[in-house]
Amino acid sequence: MNNISLIKDIEEFENDFSNLMQKLVKNIKRQEKIMSRADKIQKKEYDELQKKLQEIEKLQEKQKELMASFIKLLAVAIDAKSPYTGGHCERVPEIAIMLAKKASEDNDIDFKIKNDDEEREIEIAAWLHDCGKVVTPEYVVDKATKLETIYNRIHEIRTRFEVIHRDLTIEALQRKLNGENPEFVDEWLKIEHQKLQEEFEFIANANVGTEFMSEEDKQKVKEIAKREWIRHFDRTLGLSRAELERVSKDETLPAKEYLLSDKPEHIIDRKEKEIKDFKKYNFKIDIPKYLYNYGEIYNLTISKGTLTPEEFFKIQEHIIMTIKMLENLPFPDNLKNVPLYAGTHHEKLDGSGYPRKLTAKDLPVPSRIMAIADIFEALTANDRPYKTPKKLSEAIKILSFMAEDGHIDKQLFKLFLKSGVYLDYAKAHLLPSQIDDFNVEYYLDM
Repeated sequence: MNNISLIKDIEEFENDFSNLMQKLVKNIKRQEKIMSRADKIQKKEYDELQKKLQEIEKLQEKQKELMASFIKLLAVAIDAKSPYTGGHCERVPEIAIMLAKKASEDNDIDFKIKNDDEEREIEIAAWLHDCGKVVTPEYVVDKATKLETIYNRIHEIRTRFEVIHRDLTIEALQRKLNGENPEFVDEWLKIEHQKLQEEFEFIANANVGTEFMSEEDKQKVKEIAKREWIRHFDRTLGLSRAELERVSKDETLPAKEYLLSDKPEHIIDRKEKEIKDFKKYNFKIDIPKYLYNYGEIYNLTISKGTLTPEEFFKIQEHIIMTIKMLENLPFPDNLKNVPLYAGTHHEKLDGSGYPRKLTAKDLPVPSRIMAIADIFEALTANDRPYKTPKKLSEAIKILSFMAEDGHIDKQLFKLFLKSGVYLDYAKAHLLPSQIDDFNVEYYLDM
């Protein structure tokens, strides 16, 4: 009886176990189907994510291309703005990247380009180093004569000489009518006309500004300026609102005028906001009191060249605008040094540069490279209508003086020569007549 009961229990257990196993198999099969379906869903989701990732990567590349194109467009526009800048903004990046790569490979220089982003950061900074020139007036950059603004004001002054010439003729005729000796009067008129011609020639030559002006010459300009003529027309008519604010309206016609003059309306005041901006950005460059001074005597007595201190500052101000523009752009972390590299190419290691008078400790290697690239390109450029391009030997000699004086990095200057970057660039961009021989070893031993 016990055996029969045991067998029965075993059979029931087998039956229960069989049912349990069937359920387990069904559950496993169900789980397999679920997992299979989940795998398909996950694979589909994974594939979709991969596709989206590829789209994002393509978008990022397109954004990089757009940014690069926009940067180059701005640089080309600045170069096209004036023949005086030529292809400067295009060529400086070429020199900068070549020298940066050589510096990165040199074990004696504490500098390494670790990835593509760091190289791109230097390249973008080089392309944008003069972006502030977009606001520099062309008539200042291109100022070829001392009296030039939007046009050359020598034409106005020539007309005044013509008026005085006619006044002398009229005076001579009047004296004859009053009974003076005609021969004596004719001789007087001939002398006066000749003197007037010589004075205009002197003023016209002074306007060109090709030679240093001595104190004696400056005094002569002031003496010529004292000639008088009579104006019969209202000088407040036909003026813009801004001009009218500077011109005195109280006058009686006819009015006495001088041949040359420095008048209150020649002064353009600087806005207080500009001065506050300079302080805000910690610029340490000397700021002229006025924005512009168009005084005729003031301009004609410029000692050297054609620029007044106000105009020279306006040209220097391009680097101030570069810094202000770039420091206000939200560069990503991988490009955060672009404003620093671009905005320091006029600084010097000894602290005598501008606009912040930074010293060697403030100037990383890319900033020092940018300075060398900027100077070398400017010295050797052969597309500037205002100067004869320098030969290779002359440019290197000038750079060597700057290295000795602590203006540029001597170690990088030597690398510039030793690596052959200067010659590779010269072969690509200089005229054959500019590429002359010089003793490289002499500069490597300095």
